[in-house]
Amino acid sequence: MITGRPVKAFSADAADYNRMNDIFEREKIDGVIHFAGYQAIGESVAKPLMYYDNNINTVLTTLKVMKKHDVRKFVFSSSATVYGTPEKLPLSETMRTGCTNPYGWSKLMIERILSDEAEAGNYDVVLLRYFNPVGADESGLIGERPNGIPSNLMPYIS
Repeated sequence: MITGRPVKAFSADAADYNRMNDIFEREKIDGVIHFAGYQAIGESVAKPLMYYDNNINTVLTTLKVMKKHDVRKFVFSSSATVYGTPEKLPLSETMRTGCTNPYGWSKLMIERILSDEAEAGNYDVVLLRYFNPVGADESGLIGERPNGIPSNLMPYIS
């Protein structure tokens, strides 16, 4: 047990409204941290519809369920890929966005949806833009353990 205490976990498709609603009805949920997106750039180029469908619908469904249960706090795991090909480095949050692949576009579209909802006063939103994080717990319970050729840089190198 990594956290030192039990953590409730549910196996559910975040795009399944009924299943998500059941969880929200049974539990006291104060906010959502959304990490439920597909994230392989190459795969998104080969299967763009799969990425748009999954990444956007998991957020839309979660927002609808949150609204029903008056849960307003939402943290979204976006990506630095929303900057496309940057004009300069290092990146800053004020830089122009624009994407080069369906994965990035799905993230940027979701950011727009969440920003619009936040501006309307419906949700308190945090957008996290970052590159592939590296690391794992020494227990081996969490972290990179790719099957086949990994799509993230550090597992590929190692």
